[in-house]
Amino acid sequence: MGSLGFTLADRLGAKSLPCSVPGCTRTWLSMAGASGNKNGKGLASLKLGGRGAASPDDPASSMCDPCRDKLAKTRDQERACDRPGCARTWTWPVAAQLAAFANKRPAPQGLCGDCEQKLAALEDKPVPCSVPGCARASVFTRRAQLLAGAPDVEVTAAVTMCGPCDGVFQKLKERQVGCGINGCKNKWAWSKDEQIQAYAQGLNNEPPRRMCEECRIAFGGISDREVRCRASGCKNTWVWSRSDQLDACLAGKPTPKAPHRMCERCHGIYQTLKDVERACRRAGCKGTWLDKRGAQLARAVRGKTGEPYPQYCENCERELGDLEDRQIACKTDNCTGTWTWTKAAQLAAGVRLAPKEAAQAESAPPPSEQPTALQSAEGAVAPAAASSSAPTPASQKRRNKRRKEIKPPERRCATCLEFLADRKTIEIACQGCQTPIYWPPESQLQTHLGAWAAPGLCGACKRDLTEAQRAAQREALRHPHLEAPAAPEGDAPAIAASAEPPAPEPAPEAPAAPEASS
Repeated sequence: MGSLGFTLADRLGAKSLPCSVPGCTRTWLSMAGASGNKNGKGLASLKLGGRGAASPDDPASSMCDPCRDKLAKTRDQERACDRPGCARTWTWPVAAQLAAFANKRPAPQGLCGDCEQKLAALEDKPVPCSVPGCARASVFTRRAQLLAGAPDVEVTAAVTMCGPCDGVFQKLKERQVGCGINGCKNKWAWSKDEQIQAYAQGLNNEPPRRMCEECRIAFGGISDREVRCRASGCKNTWVWSRSDQLDACLAGKPTPKAPHRMCERCHGIYQTLKDVERACRRAGCKGTWLDKRGAQLARAVRGKTGEPYPQYCENCERELGDLEDRQIACKTDNCTGTWTWTKAAQLAAGVRLAPKEAAQAESAPPPSEQPTALQSAEGAVAPAAASSSAPTPASQKRRNKRRKEIKPPERRCATCLEFLADRKTIEIACQGCQTPIYWPPESQLQTHLGAWAAPGLCGACKRDLTEAQRAAQREALRHPHLEAPAAPEGDAPAIAASAEPPAPEPAPEAPAAPEASS
């Protein structure tokens, strides 16, 4: 009969077991009957290279053959302390040596007992990543601190990258990127340091938009700029970003100027405003003018929240442009000064310009159709007769109707107003009876202009003097053969001279009457 698939090792109870040394991947062969001699199976199993079951008292019984051979040759080793300057040693046990042998690791670096106590007193310290913009940190371990001299010396950790940044940095390479100026075909270098900064800030792997060296020389170092707000009276600024500046630049063109924009505050106010129709400044006018959003924003920036300064509507503004300031004579008698009647005051009073000669010239026939001197002389009577006999249209009558002339108000000039500003009524003593004579500012103004003389007599003294003169004249008429009475003594001549009224001004000549047309 056959063996039915069983081997000799199976018949002897052989098993393949893993080595008990940590990290070892080899196995050893265990024979179940190797420990006894019943039926001669133990001897046979030993001849086949088998081993009995593992014994707890013998560590080598569960090891593979290479580890058993290494164990037989290995003893505990005293190794120097890893801390610089320390002369003590530490013990490397056999089990640790077997684990290093099985894993093919070199001999470790250890610390002596005193250094281990110092190590236990230390703590790991976080060290910020050296990459700008990275929020992670690396760890300055206790062992590194001890080897650097702690705790006897104050140790400062070296600036290093964190683990993720260091891993990415090892894989980076310098990249050549196209120039960011429109129309430029040159390139610039994106360094590893700049790439790792972009990674630390969480940005994607896309390079930033920059200029090549030639464009940098032409346009300068472009960066975000603070530009003054376009709103009148606003002192705030808005940021003209670097990317927008690059969009505005063109290769071979001069540097562009900053656009006119509003700051965020003014733009927010501007969005809430709208154009408003407001009444015309002129009283009685039903027209309106448009208060635009820009003007409202300018007032808001200056802190003026009330109604705007009144303005004229379009028609009144056009009529105001046709008018001109006029110089009007002062209302004070004998004054040659003038005052200015402004266009606004004329418009408010209702002044309108008469039809201009240019409008009449438009209706006249062209020069080619006008009659010559001979034709006009021969036919001068006929057209005149025809025009006098032809009926006048109603529209022509309305145009020829004379408009009501608006006269300027009566006012004093600036010189007269300045003279009267601080003047008060003064008292002048009468030269005859010493009675006070009250001389008002208007009369003083006439004296200042040289039209009047200051009074010297009161009304009663003037009356007495006038009656005395009339009585003397009557006596002279009654008795012509008598000599004229002597003049009164004292101040009579002066009083008489002062009593004379000012000579009246000659009346203006009446304008000559127009000659009657034949």
